[in-house]
Amino acid sequence: MSDDEGLPGHSHNEDLARDLSVFDITMIGIGAMIGAGIFVLTGLAAGQAGPGLVMAFAFNGFITIFTGMVYAELGSAIPEAGGGYLWVREALGRSQAFLAGWMSWFAHAVAGSLYTLGFGAFVHLLLTDYFGIALFEPVDLFLLTIGPEKVFAVFAGALFAYINFRGAKETGLAGNIVTMVKVTVIVILIAFGLGYIFGNPAEASDRFQPFLPRDFGGVFIAMGLTFIAFEGYEIIVQSGEEVVNPKKSVPKAVFYSMSVVVTIYMLVAIVLIGAVTVTPDLFQLAQEGAASGAHGATNLPPVPDNIEDAAVWEILGHLGELGLARAAGQIMPYGTVVILVAGIFSTLSALNATTYSSTRVSFAMGRDHVLPDAFSAVHDEKRTPHIATALSGALIVFMAVALPIEAVAAATDVMFLLLFLQVNYAAIVIRREWGDQIDYGYVMPYFPYVPIIGIITKLALAVYLFNYSPLAWYGAIAWILVGVGIFFLYSRSRVRETEAKEETRLITEERAPEQRGYQVLVPIANPDHAEQLIRAGSAVARHQDGEVLLTSVATVPEQTPLSEGRRYADEQRELLDEAMQYAPDDVPVHQTVTIGHDIAKSINNVAYQRDSDLVLLGWRGQRKHVSDYALGSNIDTVVENAECDVAVLKTDGTTDSSRVLVPTAGGPNSDLAETVAAAYAGSGAEVTLFHVATDGDVDGDRSFLENRQEVLAESDIDVDIAVAEAGDITQTILDHARDGEFDSIIIGAAGEGILRRVLFGEIPETIGEEFEGEVLMVRKHRPVQSAVKRLLGKWVGKGAKATNLGE
Repeated sequence: MSDDEGLPGHSHNEDLARDLSVFDITMIGIGAMIGAGIFVLTGLAAGQAGPGLVMAFAFNGFITIFTGMVYAELGSAIPEAGGGYLWVREALGRSQAFLAGWMSWFAHAVAGSLYTLGFGAFVHLLLTDYFGIALFEPVDLFLLTIGPEKVFAVFAGALFAYINFRGAKETGLAGNIVTMVKVTVIVILIAFGLGYIFGNPAEASDRFQPFLPRDFGGVFIAMGLTFIAFEGYEIIVQSGEEVVNPKKSVPKAVFYSMSVVVTIYMLVAIVLIGAVTVTPDLFQLAQEGAASGAHGATNLPPVPDNIEDAAVWEILGHLGELGLARAAGQIMPYGTVVILVAGIFSTLSALNATTYSSTRVSFAMGRDHVLPDAFSAVHDEKRTPHIATALSGALIVFMAVALPIEAVAAATDVMFLLLFLQVNYAAIVIRREWGDQIDYGYVMPYFPYVPIIGIITKLALAVYLFNYSPLAWYGAIAWILVGVGIFFLYSRSRVRETEAKEETRLITEERAPEQRGYQVLVPIANPDHAEQLIRAGSAVARHQDGEVLLTSVATVPEQTPLSEGRRYADEQRELLDEAMQYAPDDVPVHQTVTIGHDIAKSINNVAYQRDSDLVLLGWRGQRKHVSDYALGSNIDTVVENAECDVAVLKTDGTTDSSRVLVPTAGGPNSDLAETVAAAYAGSGAEVTLFHVATDGDVDGDRSFLENRQEVLAESDIDVDIAVAEAGDITQTILDHARDGEFDSIIIGAAGEGILRRVLFGEIPETIGEEFEGEVLMVRKHRPVQSAVKRLLGKWVGKGAKATNLGE
């Protein structure tokens, strides 16, 4: 983390105006949760769960409360635009944060597209069927078919993008009005429905039998279908920078909105099942829906042949997005028209919330430099992220008009669930790493069990959704893969550049008159080891017709800004000046002094900024048998994260290496060891390639070495070869080196399991520790393997930070 960003010393961005109240953001959350889902998805969910729809909503509310507590805690402690994206970034790193932000941004944008189309469909039906207004017929425009629904959808998307541009207060006011209208309509519908149920208890109770016609599987599918309606707290925390007193306001808004929404959804489910009678008109409409294959009819039970055998929940399932509207016509006067009007308000309310949230996520990603900088621009007058708003609005409109988003929209639930997995885990990491340094406005109870339960329940629900719609998972995976591609092709380099600038500052630099393409970076921390490191680094640079860059890092306390750290650099300048006496005349040697909070990160940043080809580190020759580190905190961090080849030299004071042993078994690491050995040979050393035959095939192993010998001879490098048959590879190498009076051993990293607590392998590290002379361990950079290892490391962790100096 940088000196001006991150945990626990993060600073809130003051660009966005703070003027939202608890009521405002509570209404934003309710508006998102009681959105198009209750109008569009309730009928379809009833077709899956039957009367168990009540249980599905209750269970969703129950499992949501665990992640809701996580959001309340983190939203109160870190009330910045970006929400889950920001928290994942701080806890798990920027690569996973990009994925979290990417899923969140597109999930909200796709949901916004769905809401615009819902708005268009409701308006179209209302105007044509109830007001008799004739609208134009759909027209083909290039590859698109533009009908009235699409025009209304574009209007809605553009309108709410403009409202969000106008500012948070206008956004909150518009959302509040829309939310209050639709909540009022729903409450009236519930009141009429409960009145019927209490007046006809016998008939109503019969409609709830059997309660679980499709067992718990139907309940779980209904939970997955409607889960999008319970993620409004994700939108609430996006407004953290624009809320008055966010430490208190955000947790209150989370719990207030969840309490209202879960209660309303359960009451709607009770009324929908208990107060509706299957009529011939409803039955005919359901048959038409079943015949068309719409509304997910392939996943619904068939409509019975006889109307007397039809259950209310089956009919509602085949009515699909119009299920609630059609049912409302029986429950209260003018119910269908009222619900259509409320549905229009509802889709607008949900569209407002998702536009707001997708804008804030993309704004945070732009501010974090993983999306173009334009996303982070703030309008001079309105103080809103106007470009992010325009681009998010354009994305919503484009997908609504141009793409078949029905299948893609189904993947929004999966993406939200995967996002919540990351956020729950991030909460655990943040509390354990920085919990005693963060000023929380709310602290969840029963830590870490609450986020652990959140992880388990969200993962189970996401996996179970595959049973209903494999296409939802395929769509989610497709979005994720696109995001991964964008990250590695575009965002990763920007993130790396940003991190390097934020974490490491150049103080002084002295350049040699000549510059060459290949570069060996040699960090100097101890003057006693400078001669040996420069000798080895210069040999490699000479062999590659390259140069050497000496660097020394002055570390400053975490709480001290790097801009104040120049006073820490005097000692490092003197260290490099003293080391320059060992620089050879035939190899260009440059030097830099940098400052940073972490020495290992600074070394990697210098290597990245200067495009170094090899980093050569010094090592005392003692492995960490007890700690989480293999060779030492700084060495481990550099080796695991370097974006180039790495060599670790046992700094035993050796000033000359006339006889060099190179144990080799083939592979990229052994090839690199041979290249370094060739550099030593070019400086006058005698080199022997050595192989331990453990399978008895001495002739075959000797033939392998002879081939390697011939390859090196083509470059005018003469080496000897030797083969020994034995079972103990480590001891055989040590014995051969001692008996042959070798000064140095150069060995490539062994192929170890990706999560082993070793860097170069058990054999090289044991040799490095036990051999009395110089040992040089080398590891070839393999970008794909390194990326996978870093990704896994974010989840399994080492449980410690690399902050110690002196490796």
